[in-house]
Amino acid sequence: MKKNRITQSIIVGFTTLVATVIWAGLKNLLFENGNWLWPVIGFFVLLIFLSLNWLITKSKPVLLITLFFVLITFPFAFSFKWEYLIFLFLAYLFFFFGSKQAINEKESRIKIEPIRILKRGLPFVLTGLSLMIVIAYYFSPLALSGQNEITVPRPIFNFVVEKIPFSFDQDFVYQQFNQEINKQSQAYSKYLTLGLAVGFFFVLKAIGILFMWLVILFSFGIFKILVIMGAIKIHEQAVLKEVIEV
Repeated sequence: MKKNRITQSIIVGFTTLVATVIWAGLKNLLFENGNWLWPVIGFFVLLIFLSLNWLITKSKPVLLITLFFVLITFPFAFSFKWEYLIFLFLAYLFFFFGSKQAINEKESRIKIEPIRILKRGLPFVLTGLSLMIVIAYYFSPLALSGQNEITVPRPIFNFVVEKIPFSFDQDFVYQQFNQEINKQSQAYSKYLTLGLAVGFFFVLKAIGILFMWLVILFSFGIFKILVIMGAIKIHEQAVLKEVIEV
């Protein structure tokens, strides 16, 4: 019992540490144009850890607490916004449903098949993480930079005005033209940022397909190594089952 509690404490503590590092790295990327490599590595390690957790853990409450700490560390990095709460709640629902799918797959099978188990849960967890990344992106300077002034390239403008048969002050018209475009686009600037965020979400979903398979392969390899080393033992268990006889 004591060994089990120590293991559970390590699981929660390690997840909290990795999640904190991930969100700090993502903030550095989005707000300060930092390196993208460390957040990617962090997400990779976190997903492998969660995958192994599905395969070996017997405590569902500990698993849910582990997922909760992935969420709760997010506001500490990006500060508190009311808008975050909706997306964090949706992300947790995806985390919960994905974990439920993976565990149900594990418990319903006579023979443990790690790849099938992970395939049931990872797509939902990746969707939840994508939502969290997108909401962080939406309020970041990287997304807000899309609201800067729009400027028509001067070579294109010059090419068009060459077709006009009468002369006029091209510099003045060029400036007025750009001002009018920006004036008209102000009313739609928030929708532009929203459109970029939605597009970013689907990009993450597409990348997540490849990412998921890499996580599955590495998790499967680590699981097999742990079995060979004896750290994890797989044994058959007799199951009582009711049958009807006539």
